[in-house]
Amino acid sequence: MSADNVTRAAKTSRPRVVVIGGGFAGIAVVRELRGSDAEVTLVDRNNHHLFQPFLFQVATSILEPAEIATPIRSLLKEMPNVRVEMREAVRVDTSRRVVVMGEGDDLPYDVLVIATGAQTSYFGHESEWARHALGLKTLADAVAARNRLLTAFERAEMESDPGRQARDMTVVVVGGGPTGVAITGTISEFVRRTLPADFHNLDIRRSRIVLVEAGPRLLPAFSERHSSYATRALERAGIEVRLGFPVTNVDAAGVTVGGERIEAATVLWCTGVQGVPLARTLGTHITADGKVEVGNDLSVHGHPECFVVGDAAHVIGADGRPVPGLASVAQHQGRYVGRLIAARLASVAPPPPPEPYVPSKLATITRHVGIAEYRGRSITGFPAWLMWGLLHLRTLAGGHSKVMILANWLRLLVTYRRSARLVVEPRSTAEPG
Repeated sequence: MSADNVTRAAKTSRPRVVVIGGGFAGIAVVRELRGSDAEVTLVDRNNHHLFQPFLFQVATSILEPAEIATPIRSLLKEMPNVRVEMREAVRVDTSRRVVVMGEGDDLPYDVLVIATGAQTSYFGHESEWARHALGLKTLADAVAARNRLLTAFERAEMESDPGRQARDMTVVVVGGGPTGVAITGTISEFVRRTLPADFHNLDIRRSRIVLVEAGPRLLPAFSERHSSYATRALERAGIEVRLGFPVTNVDAAGVTVGGERIEAATVLWCTGVQGVPLARTLGTHITADGKVEVGNDLSVHGHPECFVVGDAAHVIGADGRPVPGLASVAQHQGRYVGRLIAARLASVAPPPPPEPYVPSKLATITRHVGIAEYRGRSITGFPAWLMWGLLHLRTLAGGHSKVMILANWLRLLVTYRRSARLVVEPRSTAEPG
């Protein structure tokens, strides 16, 4: 038996709570177990907690990666009953109550929480499309997108062939949800307002920014009025909005949309999510997109000791639709499950099942234009953009990051200048010219 297993064996008298995932939901669960009589182990394949709503701002050179990520250990440093492990969970064996790990010893548990989030879905075309159409779920994704975009314009600056130059100056974003709309509007401003000062041999007016949505309108979770408002705002910014036509092919040179070929050096994939493979290994009540159907208390059917929270869980909201994958939703669920586990450990009455959660709907469109459906009110323009920023900043972990982000936003509002215009990624991620 390894020294680590000897240590674990010595602690078997304490309940073992294992939390897989250091996102909003996982961190919320662990924080509710502060002071409990439990041995808590938080496992994540990264050593940082990531603020995903700001990934598009890393991809568009507004923010640096470190400004939206915080070391998990620093968030939980005042909880001596918590152990943090940077490694990857591969499979859950519910019969033995063990999490099978990719390396090292497996983790036994008395209570298990899966908070792994979701991953990008290419609707069955992962092997063909993923390396050409970059997703936006991790810091590595955001840096890769930033480098793909900047490298394309660097090539265009040196390109003498008009056709190749036009391709390098074309960006296609697939997906008309909040992330797709936000990154498209931001890229348009970046290309047309920031890059002209850096690239003197390019006619930026020849650049193309295309937003593709297979459905009939943008932002389908919002009212039709707000969807139309977003479409008009993007079109005023010079963006081509293509509605009602799905992408049928993606390759190194561009995309095919509704039979039309668009040559593009940068393709970003902001549509489609699915559960991560770990959740599927529970083997029960798995939806078609790989998420786990859970009970009212967010436990796994047939396994009251197992919980699934956040984007990995399939939960129906008050409107009869699956709840959206938002930070506020994940935190709400995580806090409830943490309190429920703490109550069980203390042998006290459990909290009642959470009320159906109705999050506010917020979206940013361009530099100072947004939309919000907040407590029954409709808000558009700069007030909605400001609300989006302030509410997200409130959720962000780490006061230092908040100050830096506010400084970057203020500079952008006044000057359009961005500090993060660096290509720092390995060349292997950039498509050949």
